[in-house]
Amino acid sequence: MTAPQPSPAEPRAMAAKEELYSQVTPRRNRQPPPPRAGTIKHGSSLDVLLSMGFPKARALFSHVCDPFLDDPLPREYVLYLRPTGPLAQKLSDFWQQSKQLCGKNKAHNIFPHITLCQFFMCEDGKVDVLCEALHATVTRWRCKFPAPLPLELYTSSNFIGLFVKEECAEVLKKFAADFAAEASSKADVHVEPHKKQLHVTLAYHFQASHLPTLEKLAQSIDVKLGCDWVAAIFSRDIRFANHETLQVIYPYTPQNDDELELVPGDFIFMSPVEQITTSEGWIYGTSLATGCSGLLPENYITKTDECGTWVFHGSYSILNTASSSSLLMFNDGVMDRRLYEDQGLGETGPLTIFCQSMQPLRMTNPPGPQKQCLFVCRHGERMDVVFGKYWLSQCFDAKGRYVRTNLNMPHSLPPRSGGFRDYDKDAPITVFGCTQARLVGEALLESNTVIHHIYCSPSLRCVQTAHYILKGLQQENNLKIRVEPGLFEWTKWVAGNSLPAWIQPVDLAAASLSVDTTYRPHIPVSKLGVSESYDTYISRSFQVTKEILSECKTKGK
Repeated sequence: MTAPQPSPAEPRAMAAKEELYSQVTPRRNRQPPPPRAGTIKHGSSLDVLLSMGFPKARALFSHVCDPFLDDPLPREYVLYLRPTGPLAQKLSDFWQQSKQLCGKNKAHNIFPHITLCQFFMCEDGKVDVLCEALHATVTRWRCKFPAPLPLELYTSSNFIGLFVKEECAEVLKKFAADFAAEASSKADVHVEPHKKQLHVTLAYHFQASHLPTLEKLAQSIDVKLGCDWVAAIFSRDIRFANHETLQVIYPYTPQNDDELELVPGDFIFMSPVEQITTSEGWIYGTSLATGCSGLLPENYITKTDECGTWVFHGSYSILNTASSSSLLMFNDGVMDRRLYEDQGLGETGPLTIFCQSMQPLRMTNPPGPQKQCLFVCRHGERMDVVFGKYWLSQCFDAKGRYVRTNLNMPHSLPPRSGGFRDYDKDAPITVFGCTQARLVGEALLESNTVIHHIYCSPSLRCVQTAHYILKGLQQENNLKIRVEPGLFEWTKWVAGNSLPAWIQPVDLAAASLSVDTTYRPHIPVSKLGVSESYDTYISRSFQVTKEILSECKTKGK
């Protein structure tokens, strides 16, 4: 049987791809662009933005020295099938347990998924059309997939995975081929469907001695658990496709011109071929946040997962068409990560999510039981993050009176029974943070999303964020925020020997914040302990989320 011959278009696509890759020369061989006409180094718009309190990483000139700034290099895209629901939780548990017991292996670089096509390139301006192509394909195929997808466990000396049974795999391959045709027609891109056996990789490139442990963990996964699968499009920067992904854990201020500034949480790309001339203890890398390259101390960074820097563009369920009643919940920014892991991403590092354009949430009302829909949101920009830990000295006088000294500071602050020093542990959000929250509410309103209940942490930043989202939804007079102490962050992160002295709901309401003063929390403040263990925090988060969902279910939408 002869192998199929490529169509005339395929060699041209491959040649174009090779030509683009040839443009990606090593960073150390490239020079930053000369200053543009009208660019001012000192006293510029950048300095103005910084003086107003805007972080440097978000300023307009963060990429001004990026040598690739003007290069017309497209991103690489991929189509994955990603599990959600109980099976996704089991896979997430496997990810965490396997990493804990056997260390990290290659499978941990990307969240659990089934690859439906190879990486392909698409122009930035055609991304929306690409997502429309996926939506149209899913709509045609949604009723043709078996539920649940039949999976079989396979193990070898250096690989463990769940393989899709052949009959169903053929259906998925036809779905991928249909998407390829739709994408070619609408977005003029060449997509090559995955031709090998379809599977979810559980582990590979691990030590031989770890095989029994990993195999035992894999055998505990019940592949018949309920699961919805979503077809999702992700993209990555082709400049760093063969680089190692690192993440900054400590801040570093450059001491020399050839060094890179480090901000905790930033991603750094490192290519082995660029490390030949570096001194011991230093590496040469490129910052995702700024596009700048330079030397950095290797003990200031740690290895992280490749998909942590990917961009998510859109996803559609291939099995589930039911709509949801909606619940909006705000916390201090950690439990949202836990819930995202429950959707099947596991501990993969913070996945970078940018929306190319707002995609309306089209909620229909088919007959039958309605599923609950939980939105989890982090708070807006914090005063103490923008203006530093000594921000109180900038805007409170000797008599404790608040004075606005920066346009990014709020016009006024709620009075506190313990005095303004209580803001030290319970900071408000900035004017920009309020705008962020209001825009989220407006996006929900424009997408016809109806929110029925809203819960938040007692932190003022969370209450304010929830309030301004309600304003964006035009629901601040109809919905009341239920302040739930059980949603507070991991208490080990709180400095000192006591928890923040939060503003009471009655006082929050008196300060014109839309707070429910009659709500009785599931976990009162008295039940929160200082410096709780991580297991206690996870247990608390799980308990309060479960009870909130149960409460909303019994009380209707």
